[in-house]
Amino acid sequence: MFRRGLAIVLSGMLSAAALVLAPSAVAGDGEAAKDTDPCGQGSKVRLRVDTYGDDRLQATGIVFSDDGNVWEWRFRHNDDISYRGETRADGDGEGRSFTIVRTMVDLSGTDFIAFRAENQRTGEVCRAELNY
Repeated sequence: MFRRGLAIVLSGMLSAAALVLAPSAVAGDGEAAKDTDPCGQGSKVRLRVDTYGDDRLQATGIVFSDDGNVWEWRFRHNDDISYRGETRADGDGEGRSFTIVRTMVDLSGTDFIAFRAENQRTGEVCRAELNY
């Protein structure tokens, strides 16, 4: 009886550990994956990844900002920087934002994709990541 109780406790602990260690957003089989996070100084970042045709992914990074500053951005795919660039947030007042859309190769297994943007005037950093 002691061994059965111990097995139940260990099973519960392993299940809880798996939930804690799970990535914030995981999808596959054609489902979209999304991650939305706050940034350091009031902006917000969103990353979305969708299946796009055969063996390709479409990654969309969006930053919602309250200023029209220049942002330096980059996409990371697994261990490599896939794309990088600079853009200015557009819009009026607190409705300023920018959207970057890029296509990536859908590698075998799980793809780790991260989007990072840094405000060149304030130093604010926005980052979202997910496994797809």
